[in-house]
Amino acid sequence: MTFAEYCQQNNDAILKTIVNYLPEREPLGHYQVAREYTLRKGKYARPNLALLWTELFGESKEIVFPFACGIQMAEDWFLMQDDWMDQNEMRRGKPTAHLLYGASATINASNSVQASMWKMVHEGTLQTHPRPPLSGRETTTRLFDKFYDIINVTIEGQYLDLKLTERKITDFTLEDYWQSIHAKAAYYSVYGPMQLGAISAGQPENVVEKIADYGEKIGRAFQLKDDILDCTSNEETLGKTIGNDVLEGTKTAILWHCIQKASSQDLEKLQAIYAKKRTEKTADEIGYVLDLFNTTGSITYAEHLTDSLAKEAMLEFEKQTTSLPETELKDTARDAILKMTQREK
Repeated sequence: MTFAEYCQQNNDAILKTIVNYLPEREPLGHYQVAREYTLRKGKYARPNLALLWTELFGESKEIVFPFACGIQMAEDWFLMQDDWMDQNEMRRGKPTAHLLYGASATINASNSVQASMWKMVHEGTLQTHPRPPLSGRETTTRLFDKFYDIINVTIEGQYLDLKLTERKITDFTLEDYWQSIHAKAAYYSVYGPMQLGAISAGQPENVVEKIADYGEKIGRAFQLKDDILDCTSNEETLGKTIGNDVLEGTKTAILWHCIQKASSQDLEKLQAIYAKKRTEKTADEIGYVLDLFNTTGSITYAEHLTDSLAKEAMLEFEKQTTSLPETELKDTARDAILKMTQREK
């Protein structure tokens, strides 16, 4: 079974559960905004990683399910806020929420989504584990603590991302980039959900923590691929604005490499473009930067780095899971790693 097929088995139940926590009630206009991104449906990779890693470690999905759905709700309210902060114009193929409803209504509605998320997760902690060795509150308490940490670290990561955006393009390192993407791309998007699955299956803390050894690499490759697609894909495929990182002034590994390779004349022009506000940058300037990323070999550099991280991640996964039986689910987990690092949208 491919990871996409695995997701298809769960996505309707995930959506139904989330919608039940965002009721159609008065004030109707408020809840229309709150449900906007939920009803557009994301890829649901994060919740499905939590479900898959639970089953990979030999446990059923029931205990982790509300926490998995909570991760998806987090994505929706994070994006409602992030799109406004970054002044994005497209999300999942449609205009962003703040453009449709205004910033104040959108931020306020995102708070309702967050409140509903915490209600869902709290109710998840009240469950009794179906297997006696894992009964009681220990497992669900560990799940709640991990979930809280994922959400809090992601919010911290947004702060780091915003602060890095404010810096001059010649004043950041590759290590700054890795640090800025750790929270949102690696922990929140990849190994945090995997760890939720391992916890729900009763795995000890040392096993849970070791997942980061391959999950961090997957997350880095995942974000690098996102950065590459922002330069090479199209709006129809991605469902969001292309060249968005240039518009926002986001510091990426592609930009870092380009700075090392650009001529003094190109570097001067690059600095001038990145110093402008989003609304001041022209389409020609965005095109110039994207072309420069190509001519300096910076996109190729990012592609090679992505491939290397993906291979290292798979090797570490195989090393850590040698004691697990060779099942269809294990092959699905392998496919998930490949899809996260080789995605096209």
